[in-house]
Amino acid sequence: MKLTNESDYEKASERADEIYGAKKGTPEEKELQELLKAIKDYDDDFIRMLKDNE
Repeated sequence: MKLTNESDYEKASERADEIYGAKKGTPEEKELQELLKAIKDYDDDFIRMLKDNE
């Protein structure tokens, strides 16, 4: 999963909030892990872009 814009980021964040605390081994837990990774990658890219523009 790759977030490509602010709208994707917001939707992913909202969904992560909805399923936060999903039980281990459930489809929701797998989805949550994927969402959290995608959110972190988007944040890292955004920070990198800001640093490049300094």
